[in-house]
Amino acid sequence: LHWSFTQMTPGSMSVVPQNSVERAWNVACLLIGLFVSSLVISQLSTKMVRVQSMNRSHLEQMDMLTRFLVEQGVPRSLGQRIRRHVRDRTSVKPPLTIEDLPSLMLLPITLRQELCCSLFARTLLSHSLFYIWCLSDSSLLSDLCFKALEVNAYASKDDVFVPLQDAKKTMLLRRGQMLYGREIFNSMSEESSAHPELTVKPKDWISVIAVFCKWNYVGRLHAVQHCDVVSIVADKLHEVLESHPQILAMTYSYALTYSKLAMVKDAEYANVVDLDFAPARILQAMGKEERIDFMMPMVAGLTEKRLHKLVERHLPTRRQKIS
Repeated sequence: LHWSFTQMTPGSMSVVPQNSVERAWNVACLLIGLFVSSLVISQLSTKMVRVQSMNRSHLEQMDMLTRFLVEQGVPRSLGQRIRRHVRDRTSVKPPLTIEDLPSLMLLPITLRQELCCSLFARTLLSHSLFYIWCLSDSSLLSDLCFKALEVNAYASKDDVFVPLQDAKKTMLLRRGQMLYGREIFNSMSEESSAHPELTVKPKDWISVIAVFCKWNYVGRLHAVQHCDVVSIVADKLHEVLESHPQILAMTYSYALTYSKLAMVKDAEYANVVDLDFAPARILQAMGKEERIDFMMPMVAGLTEKRLHKLVERHLPTRRQKIS
């Protein structure tokens, strides 16, 4: 063992080669030791340089933040909370998105559309409204996934939205947990006890009202733990729907009913107005003829079993029948 270590290090010992065979073996061991030791040292050096370069930007940002807080006379307690929050945020790596990978921009558009569908189609089709849209127009699914959907991440204690903020996205929680509470009420007599805080769990939809009208939030939603959400950007969705006028026409009565229920004082609706109303409730509030016209694409798709291949691939008919 001692002799083996001397082949890797500058150490020495009294054991020396006595003939040509032993000397050749010793030379081979020295060459192998030189190669292995150089490889180990280079790998360690590379990793240390990488860690230092990664930490350097973080340390510089923290130093600049501390300097800013001191120069502006920010109270010490507030400054500590700010630094703690920034430190916690930087310690969590957000999920990678398509925008973070410039190499994906080299792909042809058809391949990128297929990639976006594989990432977002199942999420989009999990809502009955978007499912009916995609049944009515087979090209809408790929357009929405490619142009209007994105992935966002929130760290623990982050505010997703606050009261009076404009609703610009519709979201589905993929991972984590959030807490929602209403803070603005329709009248002074309305008690906050009638609107308890709600827990938002994975696969729950949030801010669906952003699809139908301009809306200012009346409550606060914050992340309890690290959360990943799939977001539908309302402005981009509306741009996509401009090239699908039949979808706008068939959704008019649904959107109008949804907007009216958002103004109802009933606690059943008022408590979740910033989240999502059950599609069945919207359909019940619609007129009979309007409800039948809106549901016909889904009924026809389920009875005739002739769904678009893309819709069928990501959300099979049998699963939708059960739901």
